[in-house]
Amino acid sequence: MLHASTMIRRTRVEIDLAAIVDNARAVNHLARTPVYAVVKADAYGHGAVAVAQALTRAKAAAGFAVSLVEEGVALRDAGVTAPVLVMGPSQHGGEDEIISAKLTPVIASGDDLAALTSAVKRRGQSVDAHLKVDTGMGRLGVSVEEAPEVARAAARSGIRVVGLMTHFACADSDDPADPDSMTRAQLRRFADADRAVTAAGAAVEIRHVANSSGALMFPEARFDLVRAGIALYGNGRWPAGTAHTQAMRLVTEVAQIRTIAVGESVGYGATWRATRPTRVAVLPLGYADGLPRRASGHAEAAIRGVRVKLVGVISMDIAIADITDSPDIAIGDAAVLLGRASGGASITTAEYGAWTGLTEYEVTCGMSKRVPRTYVGDPP
Repeated sequence: MLHASTMIRRTRVEIDLAAIVDNARAVNHLARTPVYAVVKADAYGHGAVAVAQALTRAKAAAGFAVSLVEEGVALRDAGVTAPVLVMGPSQHGGEDEIISAKLTPVIASGDDLAALTSAVKRRGQSVDAHLKVDTGMGRLGVSVEEAPEVARAAARSGIRVVGLMTHFACADSDDPADPDSMTRAQLRRFADADRAVTAAGAAVEIRHVANSSGALMFPEARFDLVRAGIALYGNGRWPAGTAHTQAMRLVTEVAQIRTIAVGESVGYGATWRATRPTRVAVLPLGYADGLPRRASGHAEAAIRGVRVKLVGVISMDIAIADITDSPDIAIGDAAVLLGRASGGASITTAEYGAWTGLTEYEVTCGMSKRVPRTYVGDPP
């Protein structure tokens, strides 16, 4: 009998935990301030529990940041005891779970404060929270002008505002040398909010504004901690010359080899036809696994250290590679669609994203749950 835990698929996502730990240490070394590892969205597709446990064992993260209450509870259930910041906005209805699991809520609106206040009164215990101010992102956070009164109202309700935070809109693209950039304008507005909230009597102990790009590219944005997400996984914007390693690989194996005669087609719609006798490899993965159909005509695979083109339309479960010029490729050979490969044939997340029309964030988050995750590397 086949059990659900049995892995027979040739296709897999490999996660290098040692690389993630090394990347976290690189962020910490550069920022010189504690790192909160952002593990929301299942650690951007890398596996939140496995990543958090590895970073905890290696003492490479001071805390963690998630979006959902459920994500924070899952970390607690897995034995993670470090601080976990629930950034929202999906907190409403989960305030009791936040308090029970000793998670740290973020107050980003009057409604957030009201819901948390009700839970505090119901449970008869005080709570530490972080207050988020909107300095220009325009999504979450109270205005700079509202922040002092929200902080005072929180204190009256038994909620200690111990953290003050915001989120950058353009740190991924702003020029660090530009004093008039959006990022620096947000820093100025955050300073205004900090003064106002402190004057209102809030005992703010922790200030944090920097995402990965903010932490790596804008030294004045590092404050008391940085929230590193995409950088942990070896992607995103890094200063030139800073060592980092992409942690994710998408790997499959050659399932079949076929010969296509001149004029014959491959795939739905017969969009590709052989102009020469063509040897092709059938790869058992497709858009249901995280290789989007729109990558058709663009994507490549690395097999035996050689880049080969995918031909025809990528289907739900199958992609086809032209291996005519690589006669040594055989059934069972590993085919790398994303990540490190031999012979200098590695494929970066940015390149994969260019083929598919996706950002680096979407590439890793978009790896299907039906693709098994395997973990390699033994972080010290």
